[in-house]
Amino acid sequence: MFGLERLPDTLPVFPLTGALLLPKGRLPLNIFESRYLDMVYHAREKNGLIGMVQPQVSPLESQEGNDQHGTAPRNRPLFTMGCVGMISDLKEKNGGLMILLTGLSRFDIVEELPLAQTFREVRVLYDRFREDCAAPLRSDDIPRQKLILTVGKYLKLYNVVPKWESLENVCDEELINALAMICPFGIGEKQALLEAKNIKDRVNLMLKIMAFDLSGGQAVLSDKFVQ
Repeated sequence: MFGLERLPDTLPVFPLTGALLLPKGRLPLNIFESRYLDMVYHAREKNGLIGMVQPQVSPLESQEGNDQHGTAPRNRPLFTMGCVGMISDLKEKNGGLMILLTGLSRFDIVEELPLAQTFREVRVLYDRFREDCAAPLRSDDIPRQKLILTVGKYLKLYNVVPKWESLENVCDEELINALAMICPFGIGEKQALLEAKNIKDRVNLMLKIMAFDLSGGQAVLSDKFVQ
């Protein structure tokens, strides 16, 4: 596995509302803004690593622009925890880039560095997340079948059909993180899943979120982001 000692203490970051990258997860991204094209090329020249982090969005700011369309305000405050991913695939498309990030470890942001590039950079610590780089987890404590059944019912609410065949043989940790990234949870819910202490806490939180929606307490769809 990729040890923490090999991860740098400074990272370029891609602030993206509603995007969730988790360790051992895979996040496809369409890069088209010039500052983030610069970020990707910079990362490839160094170590291939990019930090994903959500901007903090207040209810009053939620309608002011859109990260996915490049119209959101710049330099918004960031959540203090994100996840670093390695560029594992890259293709040029229509003047932009399609990349695939593979999650390695979560990180705590210590400080944002003075702007020296067109993109933002932060200094980070990984000390709290040593288990993120460990071998994939399989545990009898994980209610795997209950999770799969609940996710299936939950995704029907949003007309999302997952590619179950690609998840059949993955370990518990990879399954949980993949489903957390697929599900159209809200901004705060996704951040809470990122910040869950361990895999067992993450799956329990997922089940609580989905049980609430399935009971009729659906969140507003505008706060949902399907990856």
